[in-house]
Amino acid sequence: MNNKLVPASLHKLVATIAPVIVRIRKMSAANYLALCRNNRRRQQVIAVLVCCAALTFFATLRRMQSATASLGSTTPVLIASSNIEPGDIITTQLFSLRTLPRSAVTPTALHNLQPGLVAQQSISIGELLTTTNTGTSTSKQLQLPVGFRSVAIVPPAALPPMQVGDHVDIIANGIVLAADALVLSLIEDTIGVIVAVPAELSAAVASAAAIGDATLVVSS
Repeated sequence: MNNKLVPASLHKLVATIAPVIVRIRKMSAANYLALCRNNRRRQQVIAVLVCCAALTFFATLRRMQSATASLGSTTPVLIASSNIEPGDIITTQLFSLRTLPRSAVTPTALHNLQPGLVAQQSISIGELLTTTNTGTSTSKQLQLPVGFRSVAIVPPAALPPMQVGDHVDIIANGIVLAADALVLSLIEDTIGVIVAVPAELSAAVASAAAIGDATLVVSS
C-alpha cells in the first residue's frame, strides 16, 4: 500500500499504540515462561509428595510387622461370624478362622472344627468358640447357674480325679478364692476344667487363672 494514501492521523495512531503492543507481547511471553516454570515445579512437588507417601507407608508397615513380632507366636482360633443359639450345630458357615497372638487367646479356645460340635450357650458375632460355649452332642456339660460366672482354669499341677458336677475349692497362693465351686465341664484331654463361681468372685478367680496361680481341691 502506498504510504501517501494513508492519512497522517492513522500514522500517529499506529505510532502511539506500537509501544503498547510491544509491552503486551513481552508480558504474554513472560507469563508463558512463568506458567511453564510453575508446571515443572508442580510436577516436582507431586513427585516429592509421592515419595513421602511411599516412605510413610513402608515405615508404617515395618512398625506393624515389628509390633506383631513383639507379641510372640500366633495361633489359629475359631470366631463366630453369625449369632449362634444353644443347640445349633457348628458348621463352617457359622465361624471364620482367625490368627491371633497366642498370649491373647484363652486356653479353652478351639483351634479347629471338631465333628458333631454343638453350641452349649448363646454365642454372639465376634465371640471365640471355646470348650465352654460348645461341646459335642455326647458331651456332658452342666448349665451355668443364675448369678454365677464360668471360668476356665488350667492348674500348674496335675488335676485331682474329678468329674462334671463335683464341687471344688479354688486356691491361689494359699488363699481360698472361691469355695464349693461347681465343675461345669472338663477341658479336652483333662488339662483343666470349667467351673462356676459366684459373680462377685469371678474377677479374682479369672485373674489367678490367667497367670497360672489357681489350683483346685475337690471338696466333699
